[in-house]
Amino acid sequence: MKKNYMFIILASTILGILVGTVLRDYNDRDIQHTYKDSLIKREIRASKKSIKNLLKEKEILQEESKDLKNNLKKVEIKEEYSKLESLKENLAYTDIRGDGVVVNIDAIDDSIGNIADIIDNNKVLINIVNDLRRNGGEHISINNERINQYSQIVLAGNHINIGSVSIAPPYKIECIGQTRQLSNYIKEENGYLNGIKQNYPLNVTTKAQENIDMGKVKMPNELKYLESE
Repeated sequence: MKKNYMFIILASTILGILVGTVLRDYNDRDIQHTYKDSLIKREIRASKKSIKNLLKEKEILQEESKDLKNNLKKVEIKEEYSKLESLKENLAYTDIRGDGVVVNIDAIDDSIGNIADIIDNNKVLINIVNDLRRNGGEHISINNERINQYSQIVLAGNHINIGSVSIAPPYKIECIGQTRQLSNYIKEENGYLNGIKQNYPLNVTTKAQENIDMGKVKMPNELKYLESE
């Protein structure tokens, strides 16, 4: 009887230990699962936060990209406008003011009479215009008529025409451009301007001048190069 009692106590003790072990293992696993769930939830929250931040960064980058495109477009428009204005200026389609030189040509005295034939036959005005361009001239006018690459200088009866506009002597050639080059040109002792005085009954005077005003061309024509007929 006593042995049976001891056996029951021993069996109960062993069973209690086994049950305790099983419960402890279950609790440990439950704790581990809870901890893992907590980690997963934390990672999910962190991922959501990262995604939200990335989306915000994406929006910022898209706005910056949009601003850059708009700014680039403005720059391109500004550059195109600048090119257009430069083209209009070069074609003499705008008024302009600047420093340069003035060349005056007239007969040496009244006995010479009308010098238009001398000027035209020897292409004097054309040669001077081309010389000025080669020596830093950017904008040129003759008797207040603007010259561009389409201008035609021709004899029309007893006077010179620039395009369809008649001009009469004396001839005043104004040129705006690189002042140092232009000043050197009009000072050349063996240059074309001195050659005119030596070879023709013409008087040529020159001077450097500031703030020359030129109006835009009145009648542009379709000729490509400056020529005489």
